[in-house]
Amino acid sequence: MFFWRKFNTLYNMMHRSEDIKDPIEVYFDDQIGIIEVETYSPKEKKKKSFTMADGTEPYGHQFDILAIIAARNEQEAITGSLIQDFETKIKDFFDYVQNANEGERLIVKINSHVSEAEIYDDFAKIYRRYKALNRQKVGDYFFKEFDDLVDKLCDDFEKYLLE
Repeated sequence: MFFWRKFNTLYNMMHRSEDIKDPIEVYFDDQIGIIEVETYSPKEKKKKSFTMADGTEPYGHQFDILAIIAARNEQEAITGSLIQDFETKIKDFFDYVQNANEGERLIVKINSHVSEAEIYDDFAKIYRRYKALNRQKVGDYFFKEFDDLVDKLCDDFEKYLLE
């Protein structure tokens, strides 16, 4: 064993590599490896300057409640229109599934006693085809939201068929 340790030491001295592979320094203390960690000082954060907003009345605490309500109603209207648009996209997708050849087969499988895994697989195929064909028209946000929820979308499609 002594010979192989000596051989290894001499071999490593003759064929030394200058490449440093890892910035972690390891030293041994009674056969226990201890890692030496280099600490870095945290960078100082620059504080932003504080500015006061200018108001119409410098010392008054008057709020225009009607303006606040109007702004909130406008925001709610924008949110409502986005929800309506998203719901329309879902209904268009469900209509596509119903009218596609594979969709008709899927509806038959849903109404029969076929395993859920097979139904989910067929629905996922239709979803991927719809995604490939209608990405430009529908937009990426729709597909980004439903890529992980295709099974849930399939369940919603089943409920849509019952309505």
